[in-house]
Amino acid sequence: MPIIRVSLLEGWTMEQKAQVTHELTEGLAKVLGEVSRPFIYVVVDEMQAGAVSFAGTVITHEMNQEALALSARQHRTAVDTRRTEAAYGALAGQDAEEIARYWAPDVTWSVPGTSPLAGTRRGVAQLLALHHQRARLTGGTFTSERRPAFVDGTTALVRSHDSAVRADAYGHELAVDALHTLVWHDGRITAGSEAYAGADAAAHDAFWN
Repeated sequence: MPIIRVSLLEGWTMEQKAQVTHELTEGLAKVLGEVSRPFIYVVVDEMQAGAVSFAGTVITHEMNQEALALSARQHRTAVDTRRTEAAYGALAGQDAEEIARYWAPDVTWSVPGTSPLAGTRRGVAQLLALHHQRARLTGGTFTSERRPAFVDGTTALVRSHDSAVRADAYGHELAVDALHTLVWHDGRITAGSEAYAGADAAAHDAFWN
């Protein structure tokens, strides 16, 4: 059976150690094949500060605490699929404190086309107003089914399928695919934009006009 051993200095949480074992298991399963997964063991050894040295320098408790704090800060601002989805959730929940965690106060958001929704919004208030406008025009039927984000550095690309029904006498229906581009800086989204390709671009404009 494959056995992976990894040594960590003390202080990491149970959740972090669980993530380490998960990622190592995933990596080895990709190499050996899925048939190996049930037999992969991962052992995490915890070492005490003062019992380990690097290049002849003993790692002290203070040095270890500083490293743990730095890791925690990096995780809080990391651009990944989880944080990207949490950013959308914060907007949907309209909780000011949560929104401030993921969206810069001067964020810009651009919508293409010629519809009343087209243009660039500046600031969280205008971005929220855009969401309210969509909800009002569709009687709350607007939905966006998002796929996991593709992250490249500080940019996240999110594909979504948008659907809605106009809250008017005509009841026009919307069903288009969109691509959102989100630019992150220092842990928060500073700019976002929507894009619609081909027939979906025309359908998007026609629905909102």
